[in-house]
This record gives sequence, C-alpha cells and structure tokens, in this order.
Amino acid sequence: MNKLLMTVVSAVLLAGCAPTAGQAEISKTREAYSACINTAEGNPDKLASCQAVLNVLKQEKAHQKFAEQETVRVVDYQQCLTARKTGNGQAYAADCGKIWQEIRANNAPKP
Repeated sequence: MNKLLMTVVSAVLLAGCAPTAGQAEISKTREAYSACINTAEGNPDKLASCQAVLNVLKQEKAHQKFAEQETVRVVDYQQCLTARKTGNGQAYAADCGKIWQEIRANNAPKP
C-alpha cells in the first residue's frame, strides 16, 4: 500500500510539471483514493495511507470540497477503530458501521 501511495503522490507532483496531464493525474488520484478506501475496511494502517492520498486531493481546487467532507468521515471512522481496539467500541459499533457505509457509498465505482 505504501508503494501505491508513493506512486500516486509522485504522479501528482510530476503532474505539476505537465499542465496538460494535470487533470488526468488528479482524476487518477481520486480513483486511487476510492480504491484505497474500498480495500481498507477495518484496517487502521490502510486507512492512514488513504488519508495521505486524501491530503493530496485537498490541495486541488476541483476536489477540495470532496476532500474536506471525506476527511471528517475518515477521521471519525479512525476514532471508531481506535475505540474498538481499546475496548470502548461497543458503544460506537452502530455509528461506525453507518460512517463506513457512507464512506464506501461515496467512493463506490461509478458505472
């Protein structure tokens, strides 16, 4: 996952040198984020990698609104995972499930 993250970040940084390919690379970053989030369920380490990709998206005006909205939900889900690990997760189980469903629905592949 870290190799994927580094590849995505490198591609985005290099896209700044080639203005014509910039939008295509950002779209690839958005797709990489969606793929990351769809495979990260229940794994805090993978979720942290997804957050790094989301931070790259935050820097692009076209995806800024999405990234800001998604960041809150990803952080909320991370808190749920932490609560579950520390033994305080029973009270959060239903809420965490709802948050995760929202995140996945928002990042489902478009037909």
